[in-house]
Amino acid sequence: MLKKLFITIGLCVSLGSVGAEEQQLPSRPAPQPAELTLIRHQQTADLPTDIQALIQQAKIPSENLSVYIRDLNANVPMVVHNDKVPRNPASVMKLLTTWTALKLLSPSYTWKTEAWTRGELKDGVLNGDLILKGYGDPFLTDEAFWQLLHDLQLKGLKDIRGQLVVDNSYFNIPDYDPAAFDNEPTRVYNAQPSALMFNFQANRFLLEADQATGKVGITPFPLIPGLQLDNSMVLAKGGCRKGHYQPDFTQTATALKVSGAYSADCGKNFVLRVLSTPEEHVFNAFRDVWQSQGGMFNGKLQTGAVRDGDILLHTHESRTLGEQIRFINKWSNNVMTRNVFLTIGAKVLGAPATLDKSRMATADMLKKAGIDYTGMVVENGSGLSRSARLTARQLGQLLETAWRDPYMPEFMASLPLLGEDGTLASRFKDDDLRGRSHLKTGTLNDATAIAGYMLTRSGKRLVIVLLHNGREAQGSGRRLQDAILKWAFEQ
Repeated sequence: MLKKLFITIGLCVSLGSVGAEEQQLPSRPAPQPAELTLIRHQQTADLPTDIQALIQQAKIPSENLSVYIRDLNANVPMVVHNDKVPRNPASVMKLLTTWTALKLLSPSYTWKTEAWTRGELKDGVLNGDLILKGYGDPFLTDEAFWQLLHDLQLKGLKDIRGQLVVDNSYFNIPDYDPAAFDNEPTRVYNAQPSALMFNFQANRFLLEADQATGKVGITPFPLIPGLQLDNSMVLAKGGCRKGHYQPDFTQTATALKVSGAYSADCGKNFVLRVLSTPEEHVFNAFRDVWQSQGGMFNGKLQTGAVRDGDILLHTHESRTLGEQIRFINKWSNNVMTRNVFLTIGAKVLGAPATLDKSRMATADMLKKAGIDYTGMVVENGSGLSRSARLTARQLGQLLETAWRDPYMPEFMASLPLLGEDGTLASRFKDDDLRGRSHLKTGTLNDATAIAGYMLTRSGKRLVIVLLHNGREAQGSGRRLQDAILKWAFEQ
């Protein structure tokens, strides 16, 4: 029964708001290099009349928009507009990272998580430390973590008399302030990568209305030692709206205050927040799950690396990369993408992983594939960045290259299916376009983007890239994006 609960929780977390797509995240207008001034000031004359009209109706400056549309069976693009202007692609950057990973790691690539013992293991008792060493698995969810610990018990480990040592040495990344991007350090889209990453770094809170008592129940996992939960949530009247299950979290050294309104119509909902360091998060989860399985452990957290003389007890294998990129692209999971990006550097240029290694490996792969890398800026691979830059033409080249590659099916199937799933589940749901496009979305406050493949009404297969930077990117910019997709579908 407990395992079924963990499986359900894992799916809820993995399919939840772990990306940036639904967040209104601040961005900055893309810089316009001097050498691209002439391109920057292109007028709408290079666009079909119908698209010119759509831009004018939306009252959007045409210089803020880049368009690249190409029939994959044609020798030249169908539509190009400002296609060489570097822009912030938001989460569409994930296309570059996941494609690079498929090429350099292969769809069958798996990550390992190791358990080592330091001391004598006899009759189920470890008189020493247990070391958990991570290699960057992006999808070590509740279910996988439960299975890992269960396997340790099947191998005879029952009672740990030492400490839990968390080994994150496979990644060498600088300290980062999670509040730096938008002053929202607890939001899951700001979670930082880690070689041993449990459940996307997220603490989960189960909210449940109790109409009998008029209160809102809150069940946290994992428990955070020494942190008192101060539940100030109240039941709200009316239907269930998003604001009715997005409570406010205020954390101090000794307490976590949860406040806000919750409608009884909302039933049960999970809310995710990042409240601990990666090492603390693993430790808290380990303690709770290990004891729930009947294991004994009263030790403390230590950080460090596997040493000579330590003994490998068990190796857990992750889901394949081909499976994991579906969660990344369909649900725009930032921290999963960042772990994949770092893995690229470690596998190609050697451990430990660094951002510079990953950038070099990515640039080299793209250049060898014939994709123009000029002016491209890749910060962390996820698109949650103020400095990331791509052009519509570069993305178009990447999509065209991927289409001709043996790994095309794995790549294309990872993208949201228009009107069906992922971040595109609610768009064009009642339209002929439904199910006809695999497209990756990207959203920041001042940037919106969409890119991927479309099967038109007439049977043409198109590559489509739309990048829009500017204050109007939300609202009228989103409506313009939909209008251009409709236009392309009729070609």
